[in-house]
Amino acid sequence: MPTLSEKELHHCVMTRNNYSIFLVHPARIKLSSQQDNVYLTMNFISNPRSSRLATPLAATAAFSLLIMINACRPSSEKDETNENQAVHVPHLHQNNLKNAQSSLLISQATSPINWQPWSKKVFADAAKEKKTVFAFVGSGTDSYSMSALRQLNESPLTCSTLNDQHVNILVDSNLHPDIEFFAATLCLKSGTPVSSPLLIWFSYEGIPISWIPISRNRELNIAEFISRTSNTVSRMWDDSPDYVLSNSRENFIQRMASSLPAPAEDQNPLIPIRATRQAASLFDPTSSTVDGMGGLSIARYIELLTTASRHPDISSTQRERYMKISKLTADNMMLSGLIDPLDGGIYSGMQQSTTALPIFSKELRTQAYSMSALYSLYQASGEKRYLQAADAIAAYTEKKLLLPDGGYALGMINADNNAHDNPCTWTLEELEAALSAEELDTCKLAFGIKGLGNIPLVDDRDRTYFRQNTLTWKMNPSELSSASGIDASALNKRLESITKKLAKLRTEKTSATQHEKLSTAETTALLARSYIMAYRATSDVKHLDQAKKILTFIRDQFFNQTGALHHARFKGQLLKIPAVGADYTRVCQASLDLHQVTLDPTWLQLASDLHHRLTKNLGNSLNYHIMESMGADYPYPFSPYQFLTFRDLDNSNTWNLTYTNAKRLSSHQTSKELQAQCDELKGITLTTIKMSPLASVDFLTADAKMQLPMVYIKRPIAPELLKVSIKNPCQIIAVPDKQISENQYPELGSKVSDIPAQGATVIQNGKILGSTTQAEELNQLIQ
Repeated sequence: MPTLSEKELHHCVMTRNNYSIFLVHPARIKLSSQQDNVYLTMNFISNPRSSRLATPLAATAAFSLLIMINACRPSSEKDETNENQAVHVPHLHQNNLKNAQSSLLISQATSPINWQPWSKKVFADAAKEKKTVFAFVGSGTDSYSMSALRQLNESPLTCSTLNDQHVNILVDSNLHPDIEFFAATLCLKSGTPVSSPLLIWFSYEGIPISWIPISRNRELNIAEFISRTSNTVSRMWDDSPDYVLSNSRENFIQRMASSLPAPAEDQNPLIPIRATRQAASLFDPTSSTVDGMGGLSIARYIELLTTASRHPDISSTQRERYMKISKLTADNMMLSGLIDPLDGGIYSGMQQSTTALPIFSKELRTQAYSMSALYSLYQASGEKRYLQAADAIAAYTEKKLLLPDGGYALGMINADNNAHDNPCTWTLEELEAALSAEELDTCKLAFGIKGLGNIPLVDDRDRTYFRQNTLTWKMNPSELSSASGIDASALNKRLESITKKLAKLRTEKTSATQHEKLSTAETTALLARSYIMAYRATSDVKHLDQAKKILTFIRDQFFNQTGALHHARFKGQLLKIPAVGADYTRVCQASLDLHQVTLDPTWLQLASDLHHRLTKNLGNSLNYHIMESMGADYPYPFSPYQFLTFRDLDNSNTWNLTYTNAKRLSSHQTSKELQAQCDELKGITLTTIKMSPLASVDFLTADAKMQLPMVYIKRPIAPELLKVSIKNPCQIIAVPDKQISENQYPELGSKVSDIPAQGATVIQNGKILGSTTQAEELNQLIQ
């Protein structure tokens, strides 16, 4: 039996309806109430290399999994007699993913687990069999999800346990992001750290009984962990299903009744500035890394500080500090830590605390965020290494992720977290055999290659990657040229030879690359936005053309014949899954961005229509709260409200984006509805900002952009004025040349008539900075 240290033997955890839980022994949990004392046996996951509990986090995970505690009834209470007998449903006892609608689901069609795709009907069938439902919520672009599924498939005992005890659903969080967010919210409300993949045990009514994310600890035996937890759920269910049903239902209603935080009473306009300053303080100047990033794309942090460095209400000292942090973070965490020198593109994040061990997957979301951040940083700094890196990521995206139908795949996993035979890690001996002596010397310098491996102990405490090296840049080209004594031209040729040879070998080392060919409206819109940022940073029209092409594809291929936006496409077909809130807000945001650089009213109209549909389909007309989905395929009426960004899930913040989109739309017209929506959402938005700046990164970035100068250009548009506006960080609004209402442009008011013909007026923070018809003068006004 595993033992606990004094530190691990702690008094904890949660109180639910007069039941308090205390951790009194690693294999025993005491449930105490005023009436009863009941003991429930619970076996924790042990470190396979010792007799001690793997980690305090594993203890917390196992502990959190002890069901909604109300499902544990006093043993003296008798079960209610259930007149309905279980009915065998044959198709539940086979794997039904063969014709599923994502690469992840299809990849598990040969799994020995009887996986079902998510649907309301599966729960109805589970009710016929009187069984609980086990749901694995993962992603085909998440290496941890794929590693966990591999471990499950390799454990006959766990597969048998799941098949015998539950109806099993594999939920692709790329198909159903609202379900992933719902599961993450449950974890948040029970004090459990959020990460992917997530596990949920449901009653057949669709009520969550137990939930937990899988700990990202290599020592955790995932299959054993799931098997033990399933046995616990099954024992409780077999003991009294009626009691579990009634009490889990009651507990769930109580939890979800308070799923939203209270609106902030303090609505000080300085709150966003303070939150950004707090985000900047997370940068560690000693290691040049950012503390507490979790799974949030580092690019989002860089773009936030780069954008905030232009905020009119911060000091010049703060402005310089933000830019310095942006560049150090980009240099040390992106260019020197996450860029793949062989195939190109950028890895999705870091496995541990340093950049020496990346997550070996490349998501479209990460490519798009990174392009936006690097193009923005190039625009602000003028330093070409950021432009070159952004262009290289764009080239990778077009080469590797572009689909035949014109959409973009969500990404690919180059290797899961199985250290053995990992095609992305190399021994010195492998490199010696592949390269010439001169190439090997350069390779050692460029990538920090070592005989015992270049992954530090802080990231590899158990030496899982002993003697293995990752290939990420440790020197930039100029540093490498100086250290090697080779001129830039010769060095480039040698590096090209090195990377070609190793890329070919890596392809031969593996055939297990997981390519998620699902395409979603949200991530496609993120890519369109990155090309708009590229155009504003470079003035290269090819980027504008690409942005138009992508948004046109969304407009033509993600809407059905009735004009409704859908969430996803797969194998060239539009899926029947309705758009979630993040789809509406991201496509709306991209349309507004494209309108700013083209002043084409078509894109402004699309943005306005999308925002209206979001409010109509997913909004509450009384308080403007936005649901993430209608839940048409939910077995029980859930209402997930995506009011924050879960860092480890790296999701979009629908409420923040709804608020900022409404504010941007209101710059073009006075609308009581838009104003009311902004007023209602502002309180919750400010609350999330106070909770965590990184949880509100979408709002802080968009809000900082809205503080930039507003350039009102009168039609017919003077091309030279538009060109100057585009290359500067500012907001751009087209104004008709006649019949202008004073109420149409709230910021200008009666001054709207003062804009000269084919000229522009610049306003910032409600103050008119000036009007002009000259490009150079406009450039000075904006800056």
